[in-house]
Amino acid sequence: MGAEDLGDDEIDLRELFAALWRGKWFIALCVCAAVALAALYLRSAERKYTVSYVFQPVATDKAMPNLAGLGGLASLAGIALPSSSSGDFATFKFLLQSEEVAAELMRDEALVRRIFAREWREADGVFRRPEGGALNSYKASLKLLLTGEGAGDYAAPNAARLSEWMRKAVASSTNRDTGFLTLTGESADPALIVEVMAAATAATDRLLKERYVESSEQTMGFYQQQLAKARAREHREALAKLIAQEDQKLMLASKGDNFVAEPLTTPSVSLNPTSPKSSLILALAVVLGGFLGAAIVLIRKAARS
Repeated sequence: MGAEDLGDDEIDLRELFAALWRGKWFIALCVCAAVALAALYLRSAERKYTVSYVFQPVATDKAMPNLAGLGGLASLAGIALPSSSSGDFATFKFLLQSEEVAAELMRDEALVRRIFAREWREADGVFRRPEGGALNSYKASLKLLLTGEGAGDYAAPNAARLSEWMRKAVASSTNRDTGFLTLTGESADPALIVEVMAAATAATDRLLKERYVESSEQTMGFYQQQLAKARAREHREALAKLIAQEDQKLMLASKGDNFVAEPLTTPSVSLNPTSPKSSLILALAVVLGGFLGAAIVLIRKAARS
């Protein structure tokens, strides 16, 4: 019984390959058609380039003095002790794509018009909902049918929309070994991404600088009070180091240079388009065309038998 099953399987496998061989020209035709469609898409697809921008902390981490007991006193006084440079750098990364930074960028009307170019009506001087074709209408109707949610009311570009656009257009990553922050973005207009990265990082650094300058006097006053009360030598040395560090950061802030992060390199743009990936799309077209042709051949064989 087992030998007969093996024989039947072998015969079926031979018939399968025979059917595929008989339909080889049809399969080849399907592959050619898939490659032609892929080539047509590649010829009309928008070419996108990758932009990369690397930043490093302004100050490297140093050994913090022993602050035993000061943290509790500072919290009771309503004062936050200064964080390390790594903490400032993490805050910089978090604020970079926030609505607060986006609100700063909204002041540049020319930049906002370039970002939301599809919505800007030069003749009227206002933003309007972009005109959608038949495909968008079909999508909206299908969404309404499936989810019951229609198209929402149009909202002109604002800080919330710009922040969402930045999160989609610009990705950030931190190297664990070096601690450098890398911003990357892919766009058909790399100059726009470079300008957005430069404006966003400058606005973020400026916000952090302004926050520090506002709170520095209160923090320095707290340190001076604790220094006058301190009796232990270790506490006095620790407070002296903290005052020196705060004074150094205040000097950096007042100089007008980068406060938390500074560019390590200039923005780099890929020489060749990185999207769409032509080789990958053509390879997928060959595979999918072959599978489609083989499936049709086998279905026809099954229908005849």
